[in-house]
Amino acid sequence: MLTIVPEFRLIFVEPKNPGNLGSIARIMKNFGFGELYITNTYRIPPEDQFRSMKGSEILKKASLVKSLGDAVEGLKYVVGTSGVKTDSIKGVVRNHMTPTEFAQKVRGVKGKIGIVMGREDIGLTKEELSMCDYFIHIPASEEYPIMNVSHAAAIILKELASIGNAGTRPVADRKELELLINKFKSNLEQNGYPPHRISKTTLMFRRIISRALINEYEYRVLMGALECHTRPDENRAELLK
Repeated sequence: MLTIVPEFRLIFVEPKNPGNLGSIARIMKNFGFGELYITNTYRIPPEDQFRSMKGSEILKKASLVKSLGDAVEGLKYVVGTSGVKTDSIKGVVRNHMTPTEFAQKVRGVKGKIGIVMGREDIGLTKEELSMCDYFIHIPASEEYPIMNVSHAAAIILKELASIGNAGTRPVADRKELELLINKFKSNLEQNGYPPHRISKTTLMFRRIISRALINEYEYRVLMGALECHTRPDENRAELLK
């Protein structure tokens, strides 16, 4: 029997080809997932209703929202999916994990995680990519690595459905991580870091921290260290306790 841990929300950004949405709803039903958000879509095409089969109840309950920003509200982490990857050590924008690596990484994490599937033609925009904490990439033939979105969903959800129950593992939430990242960026600015490198260095820090799935204690220690660097000397000892 498959046990789903933690909770997941599948987000489909602006579906364009009728049928894919219905196929994804059917796959979600196959593996025991139920929460679907759809951006920039105001009606479910009849073909999708037909293809969803017993997943039609998922389509009926799906949340239709205006943007990805609306869809990720309240999530612990946001994970993008991409047919494009980079193996460069400088490739911080799309630093990726395989579905298997991701499933093991989040095993036992307490909180809801969003899985973002991009448009069938252009995928996710640069702004949408920046909203993701890390990415899943499915290894495929170099001759044709871009998969149909519903096929990709099947592979990812199958891995997530197989991770089993490992208890819960509390991690820092996105609001806490945002405070930590903003403090890191502020430190760069205050310490004369080259202005043209601040944005990319901050993005690299965001990716590292997100992939680490730091817990609340680790968050407090890191925030304390960054705060310590910007406080008067007499306050530093107290922050380091």
